[in-house]
Amino acid sequence: MESPYLQRRYLVSVESRRLPHIFTDVLVIGAGAAGLCAGIEAAQAGRVIVVTKGQTFDSNTYHAQGGMAAVMDPNDSLGSHIADTVSAGCGLGDEAVIRHVIEAAPQQVLQLQQWGVPFDTTADGELSLGREGGHSANRVVHAHGDAIGQAIITVFLERAKNTENLKIFEQCFTIDLLTDPPAGGQEAVCIGAMTYHRRYGLQIILARQTILAGGGAGMLWRETSNPPCATADALAIAFRAGATITDPEMVQFHPTTLYVAGATRSLISEAVRGEG
Repeated sequence: MESPYLQRRYLVSVESRRLPHIFTDVLVIGAGAAGLCAGIEAAQAGRVIVVTKGQTFDSNTYHAQGGMAAVMDPNDSLGSHIADTVSAGCGLGDEAVIRHVIEAAPQQVLQLQQWGVPFDTTADGELSLGREGGHSANRVVHAHGDAIGQAIITVFLERAKNTENLKIFEQCFTIDLLTDPPAGGQEAVCIGAMTYHRRYGLQIILARQTILAGGGAGMLWRETSNPPCATADALAIAFRAGATITDPEMVQFHPTTLYVAGATRSLISEAVRGEG
């Protein structure tokens, strides 16, 4: 007999017709770098709503430290970066994805510069490149020392606020993805989400397309340097909707964290190790 838990589809039972309905072309769940970037791009083609369970500055991205790796030095090479990444992943990475991301990274850094991300530079005006674990060359761009996440989110939020057709719903928690038929599985199609807005209560957001960019799961563990928002909500709602969860054992951890008994854990930036 199947476990009752496995038979449960939605966390709450409601009469949907009694709830307020909001219609949009694209619903983006999550307001970190991935969610905001997706929302900005999608708004070029239709109406977009980005929802986040907290404030826009509560994302994992905002708290990210260190930098971004990209081949920006003429003496470096894409091949070297790819080889370093495959090696650091002990061969478990998807090499096609690794190659795609690394080859696209330099152009993405230039685009972020154009958008206004204040990457640190040398006295000559060139990008200041650091080195972090696993890299055989200096290829890590950074901003404000190591506050790269804060720099990126600040720019993305400003751009999002100036983007027509894009709305951001703060303090709007996504309870479940809505599917038709509701049982999930391969034949189910996502039609939006049921949310709980701190001010307006339960509501249904119906969308032609839904993009899930809900962040990490660090708070599932007793010891973590992740912010309180990283509670695996996106993984849970995707699982209940019948999505396939790939490689859940691949959970990021940080090797250098300051441990003080009774206090929250403080991240020691990768930049510190990179400098030796």
